[in-house]
Amino acid sequence: MSIKFKLVDESGLPGTTAQVWVAGWINGGSQEHFKVLKGNKFTRPSKTEPPTSVPFQKLSDVSNVVLEDKTNGDDRLLFVVSKDKPQDLTVTSNNPIQYTQYPYANMPGIEAPGPFDVFEFGLDAQLNLSAVSGFGLNLRFDVEGPDGPQYGMRKDVSRAQIAEAFMKFMKNQAKTSPAAAHFLPLLYSTPLTKGGFQPPLVDNQFFAICDPNDWLASKSGNYQKTTDDPLATYWDETLDRFFSPGNVLSINLGSKAAPRLYEGSCTTQTRSGLGSSRHTQAYTLTGPAGTFHFYKPETGLKSSQYVFQQSFGVGLTPAGAAGDAGLLQDCIWEALCRGVALDGVLTTETAKSAQTAFSTSKWNDWSKWYEAGNTCHYYSKFLHYSDSDGNDSRLSGKPSLMLNQAAYGFSMDENPVGPYDGPEVPSKTNENIKSGAVTITVGKWT
Repeated sequence: MSIKFKLVDESGLPGTTAQVWVAGWINGGSQEHFKVLKGNKFTRPSKTEPPTSVPFQKLSDVSNVVLEDKTNGDDRLLFVVSKDKPQDLTVTSNNPIQYTQYPYANMPGIEAPGPFDVFEFGLDAQLNLSAVSGFGLNLRFDVEGPDGPQYGMRKDVSRAQIAEAFMKFMKNQAKTSPAAAHFLPLLYSTPLTKGGFQPPLVDNQFFAICDPNDWLASKSGNYQKTTDDPLATYWDETLDRFFSPGNVLSINLGSKAAPRLYEGSCTTQTRSGLGSSRHTQAYTLTGPAGTFHFYKPETGLKSSQYVFQQSFGVGLTPAGAAGDAGLLQDCIWEALCRGVALDGVLTTETAKSAQTAFSTSKWNDWSKWYEAGNTCHYYSKFLHYSDSDGNDSRLSGKPSLMLNQAAYGFSMDENPVGPYDGPEVPSKTNENIKSGAVTITVGKWT
C-alpha cells in the first residue's frame, strides 16, 4: 500500500524573482516514526535517531514523492515561494516548529520568507487543502482515476487574479450587506500598525488572505485585549436575535429514517462558575444523550471569537466538544457562518405546529447558504462561491474559483450533521486514499 504524489510547479515564476520550495514530514510527534522529506522519500537518520530539522527543496527538483509509511495524522507538505532557499525548520519534540501564524502584530518568532501554504495528507487517510488559517498559495490536487476527485484552485486562475477577485467580491457583497466591507483588510500586504512588521512580498503580490479569527487574534493580543476593528462586533446583532428568549430549536443529528432529535428553547439563565454570576441567554436542548446548555457569548470581541474561532472551552462552550453536545454546537456554528441560523429558529407558538427537526431542515438547505444581504462568514463565502470577476458564481453562471465550490472556509466547514443531500462542502476527499497517484500543483502566479 503506497501513494505516489506528483508535485508540479505551474507558477511560471522566473528564478530571478522567486522559486517554489517544498518541505514535508510525516508522523509528527512520534519519537519512533517521525520522518522528513529528502529527495523523493520520507526518511530519518536511523531507526533510533529522529530528524533534528526539516529541509526545503526546490519543487522542480522533487517530481515524485512516495509515501509507504503508516501515518498518524500529523503529516504535511509545506510550500513556500521565495527567492532564496528557506532555512530548515527546527524540530522540537519530534515536530517541526512551523512559521508563526499571520497576520503579524509584532516581529514573528519564526518568519516565513514569502507566501506559504500546506497540503494535509496521510496513508489510508483523507487528503485536504485547508484555508481555515488563511489562504497563501493557489494549490490544487487531483486523485488519479476515471472518477478521481479534484480540489483546490482552478488551473486557469492566477494568484494575482485571486487578489483582484477578493477585492471585487467584498465590494460587491457590501452593496447588499455593508458590513462585508469589513473583510476587505484581510487581503494582507502591509503592516497591521504604523511602523509594524512588513510581511515579505514576492513580485509585489499580497502575502496572504487572512482568516477573520487570526486577524482578530493578532489585533487583540490573542483575544486578551481590545480592538476597534469592526469585525470585533460583526456578530453582535445576529447573536442577539438568535439567542432571543422564547426562540425554539429542533435539531436532528441522525438521519430521516433514524432521527436523533434534540429540542429546546432559549431562556434567560443565571450562569456562574467563571469567577462571578451573571444573567445570560442560553438554549437548553434535550435529546437521547441528555440535556445540554448553549450560552450566548458576551457582546463584542467575545461574540466574534465564539463564531470565528469555533474553539471548545469552558468560557464560550461549556457543553464541551464530546458526543452529541459537540455536534449540536457544530450545527450552530455552521448555521451562523452560512447565514442561515435565523432561518432555523421559531418562536414557542409557531414551533407547536411545525414539523420536527425544522432547524436542521433550514440549516442543511445548501441552496440558501450565504444568500445576499445575510450576515455570514464572507471570507468563507468568497472561497466557496466567488468567480474570477468577484461575483457570486451561483448568480453569474461562471465557474467558482475553487473547484466544485469546495473549500475549508472555517474550522467546522464540513458537510452538515443530519439529513443533507447537497454537494461536498470541504476541499477534502470524502474517502480515505490508500494507494494510487495524486498530483499536487502550485498554480499560476500571474
